[in-house]
Amino acid sequence: MSSPPTRRSVLSTLGAGGLGALAGCLSDIGGLSSDSEADAVGGTDRTIQLGIMQPLSGDLGAVGNPIADAAELPVTQVRDAVDIGIEYNTVDTGADPIRAIEKAVSLVEAGYPMVNGPAASGVTLQVTQQVLIPYRAVCCSPASTSPTISFLNDAGLVFRTALSDSLQAVILADQAATDLSHERAATMYVNNDYGWQLSQAFTRAFQSQHDGAVTAQVPFDELSEGEDRSYNGELETALAEDPDLLVVIGYPRTGAQIFTDFFDMGGDADVLVTDGLRDGTLAENVPYSLDGIRGTAPLTAGPGAEAFTERYTEAYDVDPGIFTAHAYDASAVLLLANAFAGQNDGTAIRSAMNTVTTDPGTVVTPSNLAEGLELAAAGEPVEYQGASSSVVFDTNGDPVDATFEYWAFDESADGGIETIDEVTLE
Repeated sequence: MSSPPTRRSVLSTLGAGGLGALAGCLSDIGGLSSDSEADAVGGTDRTIQLGIMQPLSGDLGAVGNPIADAAELPVTQVRDAVDIGIEYNTVDTGADPIRAIEKAVSLVEAGYPMVNGPAASGVTLQVTQQVLIPYRAVCCSPASTSPTISFLNDAGLVFRTALSDSLQAVILADQAATDLSHERAATMYVNNDYGWQLSQAFTRAFQSQHDGAVTAQVPFDELSEGEDRSYNGELETALAEDPDLLVVIGYPRTGAQIFTDFFDMGGDADVLVTDGLRDGTLAENVPYSLDGIRGTAPLTAGPGAEAFTERYTEAYDVDPGIFTAHAYDASAVLLLANAFAGQNDGTAIRSAMNTVTTDPGTVVTPSNLAEGLELAAAGEPVEYQGASSSVVFDTNGDPVDATFEYWAFDESADGGIETIDEVTLE
């Protein structure tokens, strides 16, 4: 069996001001108490508790709802097929840190020792440091990609099935230079940790690996629901030095307005986008064709990908979307770790996360998850191999497999997205 994960004791200083401003939210909070007094430790005569935190509304609502569906799918798939009870509670973060902190407090105070989510990196950074880490609750995010998350001083409690943007940036820069043959680029990025970190990482990769020049890095604020505004000013700044390429890092609702303004202004630079804008329905909100705009995103390429796709499609009558496989895997691993730990205790679950994802053990995939839970609850070794990847975590709680999709908007393709290529980093 593998030993509990270890972490580098590096406390991120990014966003420290925001964290301090929110510190008062936890003035009356204590630590997470063990449920071992209420639940018998081990076996199947107990109830697993899983919290799910995803943006069901706000700028990320379009992608957050399918992610939440995928996070719930392992529970609905197995709960009638196993003796062990499973209780879950899905809460809406709205992609807002303050709201998410309140929801996280409600979950841990209700005894939930583990959380699938949050999604947005900025929200995850706030929620983990303000609530989940102090409460000793385990977090496994399916969609938070900021490199900052790798270096949290988190006592080994923070995991993710999503790949770090430090890897996506390498793919993005390579496509900009080799596929599109550009030497000058500008970035526009959502003004949070996800946007800033990915813009910085792209700039480093484009400059150091391809001798490219980044003429501007321009932040923009998210578009609030019902807000009427333009991004002409940000676009003018980004395009002031006539770059060949505009890299846009953001989310669907804001992205729709940016693309509308870009084409209204007669924008003729090539455009690359990132995973946050991989939404085939985005084109419905833009009065211009997005066909040909290309992007990068983590790819569903795990051993259990086909089984997951079949189950997701059968359950929801729609094809899986961005980060849905990662959400399924996050829930599956948390459930297995909880079953193996034998108690709703975050520290015990943390210690089991690597145990249930590494060999030796009975191989568990989305096809036989119910069997895997029964085995784990009996203390038998299991090895989960997921839909998004093999789901092996490194010492920072990050997945080690790195496969990305290079894609394009295409209104004639199923779901409005065409896959151009699959790229693996080794």
